[in-house]
Amino acid sequence: MLGDSRTKPMEILLVEDGLVDARITIHALRRSGVHHRLTLVRTVHEAILFMKRTGIFARAPRLDLLLLDMILPDGTGLDVLEEMLEIHPDSARIATVVLTALEDDTYRQRCDELGVCDYIQKPVSEDEFLRVVRDHKKLMIHLQQVAVAAAGQQNQPSSASTS
Repeated sequence: MLGDSRTKPMEILLVEDGLVDARITIHALRRSGVHHRLTLVRTVHEAILFMKRTGIFARAPRLDLLLLDMILPDGTGLDVLEEMLEIHPDSARIATVVLTALEDDTYRQRCDELGVCDYIQKPVSEDEFLRVVRDHKKLMIHLQQVAVAAAGQQNQPSSASTS
């Protein structure tokens, strides 16, 4: 189910400036068995362009999962989260997992306020990371099935009879 290529791949944006951390995350995702497509960007600016689908990201897919580092060369992950609130209404929010070496409770509290789903401290436990990604994939599949079922019910003729 999670690795089933017949399901829509999980669209993941990894916002990480550290190439070693990015490489570790990419390899862990490959080992996860989760059918996905990943885009790596390294700055706040690139992440915002991707989410807005502008510039070189004009044909970017709609995200299912955002993996976000907190400290980036041109700002913080909080900048990305705050911009995301403006781009996506509450009903269409993107599931977000923060991966950070920061041990600052202020950042964590602000992430909670901005709707972050999971906050994972670096160095990241691969087991914990894979559990989180798999849980988000299961939720994505479930939501797709609910949407398909709802669309099917809307297309069926009414069962009410007239006399």
